[in-house]
Amino acid sequence: MLPWADRLRNAATLLVIIIHVSAQVAQNFPGPGAGHWWAGAAWDALGRPSVNLFVMLSGFLLFGKNYPTDIFLKKRFVRVLIPALFWMAVYLVYNFFAHGDPATLGQALAHVLEGPVHYHLWFIYLILGLYLMYPVLRPWVQQAPERDFRYFFVLCILGTWVYKTLLYCFDLRFGLSIELFTNHLGHFVLGYYLGNKAAAGEAVTRPGIEPWGYTRSRLVIGGWVLIALTTAVSLLATYGLSVRHGIFQPFFFDYLTPTSTMGAAGWMLLARHGWNTRPIRQVESRFAATSFGIYLIHVLLMDGLTVLGFGHSFIHPVLGIPVVAAAVALLSFAAVSLIRTLPFGKNIT
Repeated sequence: MLPWADRLRNAATLLVIIIHVSAQVAQNFPGPGAGHWWAGAAWDALGRPSVNLFVMLSGFLLFGKNYPTDIFLKKRFVRVLIPALFWMAVYLVYNFFAHGDPATLGQALAHVLEGPVHYHLWFIYLILGLYLMYPVLRPWVQQAPERDFRYFFVLCILGTWVYKTLLYCFDLRFGLSIELFTNHLGHFVLGYYLGNKAAAGEAVTRPGIEPWGYTRSRLVIGGWVLIALTTAVSLLATYGLSVRHGIFQPFFFDYLTPTSTMGAAGWMLLARHGWNTRPIRQVESRFAATSFGIYLIHVLLMDGLTVLGFGHSFIHPVLGIPVVAAAVALLSFAAVSLIRTLPFGKNIT
């Protein structure tokens, strides 16, 4: 595993926890006070590239290997499906005792089929769907030249950014039938493309993908600029829309908007060209290895801390959100590490 990929996975894990801790503050517009809302929304905006990063990392790692379809489905697909089903069952039981829903076995099965069983488990349906597409896309992705990647990304922009903007702003539907280029498929391919795009003066890692015209240090600076700029735009645009409508408007917090995609690209540029300078530590590797399990379990622990009074606003959210997120991450890491010592523990995390 490349150090930068492990570190980026760890960053994405922390960012997605930050989203779930801060979301209630951000969505409570205007909230109990302007300072509370701005703090919650700022942390939420910072974390929005997280899901895109998970998808991009999967694309980078998977498209770089030649998995035959049958082996891929047995090893990678099943590796996600088994823990997904286990934790869906856990959250079904949790929701039954906490909210009385689902009330019957039939409703539980319907929740599993329709998805998601719990709000954060929608990602399972996304990643399994992308995995089913992998054997079809792999031959093209591994051989496509630069111009074909650019063509692909233009169509993805039409199928996501343009479609969502027309629908949200003008209540118009983009009638062109380009279903292949909607949703997160663009992020899946973008991860492979950015991960294999070399800095100026470096050896080309994937023939056909042209290197950047910038040095490694400039790409790192560019990554920081993209992260800061997209976070600020998401925050300010969300505030403007929310004031205009008098209620929280999450359009710019969506994962399929330009700000979330460009923010994820910024994180990947930063990691790819700036996070390989020192050997990876064991704790970083272990945290990355448990990231999927942390994603699955962290909501349970976050809810438990909230019940105990250790929620996002136990102190001012500007500090409360990162403190709670860090505590949830550490507790989740410890819990998953413990589960993985049990028989079959690794199979469900």
